[in-house]
Amino acid sequence: MNTMSDSANKPESAGTIDAEGNDLHQSETPMQRMQREALEEQAAADAARGNASLDEIRAMQQEALAEQLASDQRSRQGKSLREVLNRYLFDMSWTGGKLVNYSILLLIITTVLTSMFNTLPEVNETWGAEIVDFQIVVLYVFLAEYVLRIYAARERKKYALGFYGIVDLLTVLPLFFGNSGSALMRLFRLIRIIRLGHYFPILVTLFRSVSDAKGMILAVLATIMAVSVLTGNLAYLLEPETFKNAFVGTWWSLVTMSTVGYGDLVPKSSGGMILGGVLILLGICVVAMMTAVIAVRVGRMVNMTNKCFECSKPVAAEHRYCPHCGQDQSDNIDLFTDDD
Repeated sequence: MNTMSDSANKPESAGTIDAEGNDLHQSETPMQRMQREALEEQAAADAARGNASLDEIRAMQQEALAEQLASDQRSRQGKSLREVLNRYLFDMSWTGGKLVNYSILLLIITTVLTSMFNTLPEVNETWGAEIVDFQIVVLYVFLAEYVLRIYAARERKKYALGFYGIVDLLTVLPLFFGNSGSALMRLFRLIRIIRLGHYFPILVTLFRSVSDAKGMILAVLATIMAVSVLTGNLAYLLEPETFKNAFVGTWWSLVTMSTVGYGDLVPKSSGGMILGGVLILLGICVVAMMTAVIAVRVGRMVNMTNKCFECSKPVAAEHRYCPHCGQDQSDNIDLFTDDD
């Protein structure tokens, strides 16, 4: 009786072996181990009460554990597939990701060029139908890419509602709505070219620099508009025979200040010429100022690729000392010498 009780209290000594002779206990997780031990304790108690034999309970435990391990393996396989797709579609730091993304980029450029060539009458008459069929096939490729990106994205909702996710969605809309040859559908296909910024980091840096200076840009644009309206009305007062109304004068002021100078409107009076000269000089100053601001911001973002050892803020590569905390950025610091 005591022997039976001792064997019931230690059912794990027999081990759990699958049909191929592998010990399933070696591959179980800590949570599975806790579940198994709880089942074994329950099994020992049931066996002591005579509700079931110990061999039957062990067989049930072995079957349950095998099913759990198979389920976990299937889950790991699905997760592995998603991780592989994520790396190929989103990670451009390795050869596979570059190959996939640059192939998509080449397909985008080819689609845009064929759409442009299709606007030539001689090309449209000869190859119009083939170009349309090619664009439809490409749209199905983009649709498959969009579905795979949603599946592989780590944060699916963030990608679907993000800028590039919306661009990808708009690109494939011609498959579901409207005539594929309509102007609106053509525009949706061309939207894909916006993704070029994703493949060239320097473009992203440029747009980010412009975004950081948006306050100053808006202020300059507001100043230009105010000056254009003011000088446009003044030009109309000086030469009503040349500028038919104040709106025409405002158009001439804007064109002159931007230094474009179409030549469709030319002041003839001395006052009008003086006003035009002032606008030209003012436009040169505004353009030079905006160019300098954007150039400086782009230069800072491109050069500040290093981070401070102390405060982790961006530091230009040519700076020996961090401009934020003063930490020495030299690689020749002797870490084994105590400072007095």
